[in-house]
Amino acid sequence: MSIQLALLNTYLRWIEKPLLARAPDDPMRLRAGMKRTADRVFRWPETVRQHGDFVPGPYGSIECVWIIPDGAPQDRMIIHFHGGAFLMGSPATHRHLAAALAERTGLRVLLPHYRLAPEHPFPAAVEDARAVWQAMLEKGLSPDRIGLTGDSAGGGLALALLHSLCIEDAPRPGALALMSPWTDMTLSNESHHRNALREAMLPTSRIGQARDIYMGGGPADDPTASPLFGTFRGAPPVLIHASAAEVLEDDARLMAARLERFGTDVTLEIWNRTPHCWHLFHGWLPEADEALDRIGSFLRHHLDAEALEKAERPRYEELRPPAKA
Repeated sequence: MSIQLALLNTYLRWIEKPLLARAPDDPMRLRAGMKRTADRVFRWPETVRQHGDFVPGPYGSIECVWIIPDGAPQDRMIIHFHGGAFLMGSPATHRHLAAALAERTGLRVLLPHYRLAPEHPFPAAVEDARAVWQAMLEKGLSPDRIGLTGDSAGGGLALALLHSLCIEDAPRPGALALMSPWTDMTLSNESHHRNALREAMLPTSRIGQARDIYMGGGPADDPTASPLFGTFRGAPPVLIHASAAEVLEDDARLMAARLERFGTDVTLEIWNRTPHCWHLFHGWLPEADEALDRIGSFLRHHLDAEALEKAERPRYEELRPPAKA
């Protein structure tokens, strides 16, 4: 464990986690607080640029932000779904993470501003994710040249989109890379209790509240809300990162097992002592930089034009040794 990680965990445990536990229920105040934190803490690299865009949605246009590194090809890209418990977060709060992905893959990253609860409860976010996916296909992009990524709730949203594509036998993306994905709205996994004290960032008391607001009375085991119960025949390769010290650990472990049941080439990497979505702290946290390096390697490999033309591709584990847990 790096010194930076020890300091981060101490700060999160004694400052941020209690603040989140006492945070107001007003979603506008939550969103404003998240934006202030992102502006204060996270860096913006000079090697990428951004511009706004709109894509057609089910109930009007969906605002998006493109993150574009120098020399990015036009035939491949990534769609990143931000986290925030389906209540907060936006391209503005997660553009730095998208930029880190863009730097490591050399690909354009699209950040959709999908609708949030409580104004727009489930299934609004899933509808928007599907609309963004369809819009990219209508631009002429080959589906297997598009990667899906997501952190926390955004990771679950990427998997929910994949489930909907699989059950319809629709074109699938080329790969998924997920960071601490929230995959089970029933909140029945043991790690919610086992890691409640070890978790440095998320107060368990607020997870159920966020779930109830997002679901708006809908069934928690609906696979488009809880992809842990989804169908994934014909799914592309998936990389999942999670921490052994977070309450969503079992969401990741059980999700990987679910994908394997459908024959998916899934790689699960569990890291020790890192907080929920530690990737956000790239640039000064070595564990975050290493994790994003691995995601970049995974996506470059599976979205590479030359590799796609080969009949067989080596597994990601053959490219690099597993990360240290």
